[in-house]
Amino acid sequence: MENIETTLKSVEITSSTITTNKENQEIVIVVEEKKEIIIDEKDIEDGRDLDNESGRSLAYFEKILKLEPIVGADVIEIATVLGWRVIVKKGLYKVGDPVVYCEIDSILPPWQYFIDDKMDSRGFKIKTIKLRGEISQGYCIPIKELINHPHKKIKPIYNQEKLDEIIHLLDEESNEKISIEMGRNLTDFIGIKKITEYIQIPRNVNGSNRKAYTFPSFIKKTDQTRIQSVPHYFNVHEELEWEVTEKLEGSSITVFKKGDKTGICSRNFQIEDIEGSDISQAVIEDLDLINRLLTTDLNIALQGEILGPKIQGNIYQLRKNYYKIFDIFLIDSQRYATHDERVEILNTLKLKPSDHMAPIISKNFSLKGKTLSDILEMANGFSMLKESKPKVQREGLVFKSTSTIGSANQSVISFKAISNQYLLKKK
Repeated sequence: MENIETTLKSVEITSSTITTNKENQEIVIVVEEKKEIIIDEKDIEDGRDLDNESGRSLAYFEKILKLEPIVGADVIEIATVLGWRVIVKKGLYKVGDPVVYCEIDSILPPWQYFIDDKMDSRGFKIKTIKLRGEISQGYCIPIKELINHPHKKIKPIYNQEKLDEIIHLLDEESNEKISIEMGRNLTDFIGIKKITEYIQIPRNVNGSNRKAYTFPSFIKKTDQTRIQSVPHYFNVHEELEWEVTEKLEGSSITVFKKGDKTGICSRNFQIEDIEGSDISQAVIEDLDLINRLLTTDLNIALQGEILGPKIQGNIYQLRKNYYKIFDIFLIDSQRYATHDERVEILNTLKLKPSDHMAPIISKNFSLKGKTLSDILEMANGFSMLKESKPKVQREGLVFKSTSTIGSANQSVISFKAISNQYLLKKK
């Protein structure tokens, strides 16, 4: 059985679709263009960011909310940014200071500042670490260091009343003004990439490359926000009821039907000719998902993880491939299904929910009275995947509201909590 994590060397992109939002109105621009993109191992290491095609923010402006000492440490302390705890140099920041916060799973560019901070010894990778008994997740960059961008000419514009306060940066070559706004995405500006450990597009059995196309614009890509990035949920959504499922360690695969069209996607691409691959065995041969979808009038996208002997190190010690569904996207409504809707759809497809869904931890969990520490502690534990070997450290948990919220544009809201025990063991 061929490994779906094999690198794709040549990707043919066709019928690219761009979706933007302006004044709450959805604008869809379809670009009928065909071009070939060459990808090799060097591109994956230090070039095109295949695993961040969705444009996820890996670095952005935020404020230091709290500073705490570390017992026995003279030169470092703990800073709190949003819900993240990050080890920083003692005295470098004050509470309230704006900084550039970089998320874990990021790769910094080889700037001199990062080399001086010894990030080169870690391959410039930002991962969960434990130092002096404290867990650190992320990396903070002083805003003034953006002035020393090695590939841009940046001019700082200062507050006329507070001469030490930078209010925005000016790229003198492009004339772009970068305002110091909390949450502003700086990923591309700095040149940060996402750590890519597994590429999910397979080659053909004979070794040639499969064709890959842009991910369908009418389906949302699979990505959950970490709870540390949305700590306000504890107040804003404390009355909601949540479904809690296990986050499985596999490769994300979407199987969809819209009208008479069907398709299979990896995390970032729609792929064709999957014969002989792990995807084919788990999705087509075992579950016959395309034909099951064609028996219904539903326009939906099944989203799940493929787990198996050649995927993500096979932490579950599986002897064959399995496809576990964690979400269903309702294409016509442009939202995710609730738990009850998901169960109803799987029953319609004659798929037993308890066999084919990600393991369910709770169907009626509440955030009321809970803290960030409570949720992160809850994320620790062993996998409940019934096909798994015993006592496998689980990756974490996913929380989804059991009902939709909003009036005009209803939606299911969700977040994930990754186990710190898992992250520390994985590094």
